[in-house]
Amino acid sequence: MYLIGLIEDDLQLRKTMENYISLQQDLSLVFSCNRIEKWISIRQDAGIVPDCILLDIGLPGISGLDAISIISSYYPGVKILVISGIEDPLVAWQAMMNGANGFLLKPFRLAEMQKQLEILKSGGTVLEPETMTGLIQTARNRFNNQDSLERFQEFGLTQREVQVAELLVAGSSYKEISTILNVSYTTVNEHVKNMYKKVKVNSKMAFINRVSIMKS
Repeated sequence: MYLIGLIEDDLQLRKTMENYISLQQDLSLVFSCNRIEKWISIRQDAGIVPDCILLDIGLPGISGLDAISIISSYYPGVKILVISGIEDPLVAWQAMMNGANGFLLKPFRLAEMQKQLEILKSGGTVLEPETMTGLIQTARNRFNNQDSLERFQEFGLTQREVQVAELLVAGSSYKEISTILNVSYTTVNEHVKNMYKKVKVNSKMAFINRVSIMKS
């Protein structure tokens, strides 16, 4: 049984999701509320720790973005699937950087929600290709508005290594990079080691300094 928590302020949508979850044999709703402050007040009474929380971004009071770290501190290891009506890569970027495991854009079909819950249940990360592209582009823009692709490719980096490099330089951790690119932590580590070898450095700081010199 996969245990679900739901924090959504749209009453109609919340009731629809509650009803859908109740009809699934492999899902069980642990709690449902309309804001973070309400969840905090009922958290201890609920007792059972959920496996995954469906979290709306546009909440009254404490926002969903700010709540990600709060929830993670109470429930270490919980999966957080952000649901949002804001089609903005910057919002998705911030959600993933704050520790979310997936981003589901409203409106969505309930069958799609269940499919993405299955992905999280199996240890995967929920990111549509368009969202992933937006996240990578956002990381690129945060570092350099010029064409960073050519700069990295001068070192002979592959396309995937360029993506890892852009995220690394933008300040992402290995764990965050693995989440955004939907690869394992070990794979990220291998890419970084190959990047360091090609750029002829042996640390993150040296790598950033080296590519910054190339920028100038």
